[in-house]
Amino acid sequence: MNEGTNDVVVALIMLGVGIVLVFWGGAALRALIALAGAFVGFFLGAEIVQDRVGGELLSTTGGWVAAIVGAIVLGLLAYFWYWLGIVLWVGAMGYVLGVVIANAFGADEEWIRTTVGLVVAAVLVVIAVVASLPALLLIIVSAASGATLVVTGLMLLFGVIDGREVDRAFSVAEPAWAWYAAAIAVFVVGLVAQLGMTSRRSAQGVGG
Repeated sequence: MNEGTNDVVVALIMLGVGIVLVFWGGAALRALIALAGAFVGFFLGAEIVQDRVGGELLSTTGGWVAAIVGAIVLGLLAYFWYWLGIVLWVGAMGYVLGVVIANAFGADEEWIRTTVGLVVAAVLVVIAVVASLPALLLIIVSAASGATLVVTGLMLLFGVIDGREVDRAFSVAEPAWAWYAAAIAVFVVGLVAQLGMTSRRSAQGVGG
């Protein structure tokens, strides 16, 4: 595959997963947990190979093999061990949010973005476990992380960024404020949609 094709494939994956998370992430966590584990494993495997050989994400056959193996392994683990899936999902989404936050404050160094991402991931995992994963937390995290993936996928699909800039998309895209505004808009739409579905299910439960 050439670089352009790789970017389109990655962008479509991001868009697909992002849309699901934005509109159904909190409500359908059990159904999505294996997919979320597979998603994390896919990019984890790809990034491991990229770190070793360099180049763009998924630019080599080895990168694709590692990504597919990672997706299968973590997807199966998430399916059979639900709480491991929860940790993977919340941690991964927290990491994405942390990187976006770091970019928003102008972090240029990779280690700074990584550190902030890991800290946010750890905080969300602790909150999730201690609070027994309240529905509102799941809705907020899924809508926010999904919005980030959707907008990043759009940037990649339309050539605003390339495969090497995915982890710092919001800091390199121009105009940055427009992309942040788009992410916030998608987040709000997803949040309203998920809260509406939750309210309707609660009303149906009471009525039943």
